[in-house]
Amino acid sequence: MLSVFGDDSSDETKERVFAVGGVIGTEELWRNLEAGWLIRTEGIPFHAKDCDSDFGDYKDAPHKQNKALYRDLTIMLAKSGLGGWAFIIDLLAQRRLFPGSPDIAYYRCFVEVLRAMRNCAVNNRDTVRFTFDMRRESEYNAGLLYAMFRESPEYNQVMFPEVSFACSREQPRLQAADLFAHEAMKTYDNRFGPVRRPVRKSWLALKKTDRFHLEAIGEDWFVDLKNRMADLEKSTGQSKADYLAWLKQHRLQHCTSNLFRYIDWKERQERGGL
Repeated sequence: MLSVFGDDSSDETKERVFAVGGVIGTEELWRNLEAGWLIRTEGIPFHAKDCDSDFGDYKDAPHKQNKALYRDLTIMLAKSGLGGWAFIIDLLAQRRLFPGSPDIAYYRCFVEVLRAMRNCAVNNRDTVRFTFDMRRESEYNAGLLYAMFRESPEYNQVMFPEVSFACSREQPRLQAADLFAHEAMKTYDNRFGPVRRPVRKSWLALKKTDRFHLEAIGEDWFVDLKNRMADLEKSTGQSKADYLAWLKQHRLQHCTSNLFRYIDWKERQERGGL
């Protein structure tokens, strides 16, 4: 069995870049990383953004000490034998090209991580269990999405019946995922953001292993989507007008949960489930 631990990360304004990253491996690999991680962090729950910026638990520690901790944990993760995959969204490009669109960046990234890790499990002829960091604002809908995906035959033989959510302060494995997600976010914030910066050495250390990978969508992707939107609505039968009619028929109000239920309903229709 393979286990995935996942977390999300965004820039300080939560307006430029959003990422979700998952780290995957066997129980043996995870146990080995966890043992060294607890020793190096000295009992202080690691949070990548705080350590990287001298905030939170690290605000009173010398800057060099925080940087050394971040470097050592990155090297530990790179040498662990674990792998990772992250999905990143250019939020600025999305808002420019689709103003007023619902804020579902977390869910889009979450789903892409599920897909990538499911494929990894299939390639290894194994099953996979998912644990993500707690997010009160999205936990219910993430669980709903997970259940929708697992209904598909290509998913239900590989993925565990339910997704789990845990507190990163109590789970070193989620702290490792937090580090990876932060690196994914920073890598593309340095490309998409207002200040262009060189590639971070911490990301290069992970990338060099050839086990950690990033995928991002930005300006070009959203331009292409906008150009193809009419054809996509026609081919899928999903449109804003159809969604509003579905809400009215079922006497529902718009919310993220109902949007996902509508999509699931349409897909069931296509599969002949209704």
